[in-house]
Amino acid sequence: MKSNVPNASFTSVKVTNGEAGLSALTKPFVVDAQVESADLLDRAGPKYLFKIGTLLGPQSELYQAEARQYDVENDFNRRYNRVITVELPAGYAVRNLQDLNVDVKTGPTAAPSYLFRSQYEQKGQTVTINIMEYYREIRWPKKDFEAFRDVVNAAANFNKVVLVLEKKG
Repeated sequence: MKSNVPNASFTSVKVTNGEAGLSALTKPFVVDAQVESADLLDRAGPKYLFKIGTLLGPQSELYQAEARQYDVENDFNRRYNRVITVELPAGYAVRNLQDLNVDVKTGPTAAPSYLFRSQYEQKGQTVTINIMEYYREIRWPKKDFEAFRDVVNAAANFNKVVLVLEKKG
């Protein structure tokens, strides 16, 4: 996280299931941290721009226009469950919370092979974003590459999300 957020100050960090030899399939590796950084904010007149997507860290991008030559082959399956909680300053609201809602998947509807989903919930001045991202298949045929690329790029696009905070009223 510190490499993702310049000048980050951690007010708390708790790691669960970080011992060597544990399987992430049976006990997920969990990092629970509170972080502050002025580098996540820019000012635009009376508004603030909160670079929330930066918290995800760098993401792979598959924006190339060339035709795919080979099937996709991942080194391993992976899954990320992220929860980001933001306390909005008193008197401020977010103009574009809907930008946090993303749902891109491919494969069977009941159990997608690849997925990037982000959903937010707001209670008062607290916004909670739940992000699920997974890649269940090691191999994916090149004929279906566009669907795979859409999922990878959904994560890359989320990394660029900037929330606009403005005074209420």
